[in-house]
Amino acid sequence: MKWVQNVSYQIKSFLSQHISNTSLRVAAFAVALCSCLVSGSILLFTLFGPSFHDVLGLSYLEINWIASLSAGGMYLCLPALGYLSDCYGPSILSFLSVWFFVPSYAFNSYLVKSGCNKLALYCCTFCLIGLATSSLYFSSLLTCAKIFPKHKGLAISLPVTCYGLSALIGSQLLKLKYFRMIYQLNSEMLDLVKVFSFFAWLYLIIGVLSFISSSIVLVEQDVIFDLEETDVDDNTPLLNNDLTPQRSTRSIDPPNHKKRFKLFLKDLSSWVLLMSLVMNIGPMESYQNNLSSIDAILEPVKSESSLSDKVSVLATSSTIARLVFGGLSDLLEVKGYSSIPLLIATVLCGIGGQWFNNVVLNGISYGGMFTIYPTIVASVWGIDIMGSTWGSFMVAPAIGSIMFSLFYGKVADAGQNGNDAERLQVYFKTTSFSLLVSCILVLTAYRIWRKRGQSC
Repeated sequence: MKWVQNVSYQIKSFLSQHISNTSLRVAAFAVALCSCLVSGSILLFTLFGPSFHDVLGLSYLEINWIASLSAGGMYLCLPALGYLSDCYGPSILSFLSVWFFVPSYAFNSYLVKSGCNKLALYCCTFCLIGLATSSLYFSSLLTCAKIFPKHKGLAISLPVTCYGLSALIGSQLLKLKYFRMIYQLNSEMLDLVKVFSFFAWLYLIIGVLSFISSSIVLVEQDVIFDLEETDVDDNTPLLNNDLTPQRSTRSIDPPNHKKRFKLFLKDLSSWVLLMSLVMNIGPMESYQNNLSSIDAILEPVKSESSLSDKVSVLATSSTIARLVFGGLSDLLEVKGYSSIPLLIATVLCGIGGQWFNNVVLNGISYGGMFTIYPTIVASVWGIDIMGSTWGSFMVAPAIGSIMFSLFYGKVADAGQNGNDAERLQVYFKTTSFSLLVSCILVLTAYRIWRKRGQSC
């Protein structure tokens, strides 16, 4: 950790001697957004599904085990990644992303080329790819949020939007003939050997650039925060209800970090909000991972090109939702209103999307949740420990994704006797009810904050 931090210091020191702080902030923000634009290869997992199923012979449940392990790697380690970022700066996460992305994708390419269908190996590599995805994305998100803390909604929604847009770009990119191969009776499939090799090289380049850009926010707090804010001594004791940020320009580690993080962990509302995220993001993650088999079961005559188009529609609606909800949350904050109604609206879209199997509504819900939840967390518990707080919330998508993906896999594999569509309707009714429960939990957390007089 120390030597990585030292390299970051040297990069920042060199750049600050040749470029103004304002230019460095803009450059770091721009590179962070570009990193988000290509960091979402894991969002394309549903496009890998047909090749895993038809070429390598994996069952739907086995494919969902791989998806679940990727979700576990992506989310379960985020509390530790967030804490590391708060203490050492986001550049440490960019460094880790290179070491997890590149070998994993390169090894996947080798496994597919050799025709290996050992589930454990793919579970391990995709778990590391999930971890790498979180490292690169979280590094970019925190870089943006800490550079422009006075515009939380847009500073959070822009990288979140770019991350969602990466699925749209990727789904169109993988339509190129270079990534396709002919498989049985002239049907086309993704050539996973070429796909995985491409991602290995891509993340080597992007990871290095992200490491350099995220180093900019490491050294001086005056680059991260506006200079006119008042400093607060690190030794200032916490008040009983003091979960809001305090300023210090003397260290990277936020003032009273450990005390405030302990208060966050003891806060009942944080656990209620966490459970709501489990109940609503789980179905959304499962839907995204299994769109290929959902499409194959409900509309078996559709082509794979149609699947790519649906992934594009899902990504587009998610991307637009991230931008719109980010801007609206900023507008509501300026006018003194809560973002909770926006969150309820996104969950209601999810209920409709699951009940009617509507790609657009599911995309809006998925994108809105990943924009509004971190905005609320930053407002309630402070943006300067957002790495630790929002990182802790990321166990929710892992739990939810694993729960609902494995449930879907069992449903899909069991429906091999002609009643597949009926079984999927039972699945969608279950996920719709789960989203309804999450609405109740969100309102419960909001009531706790209202009683305390906290803004959200």
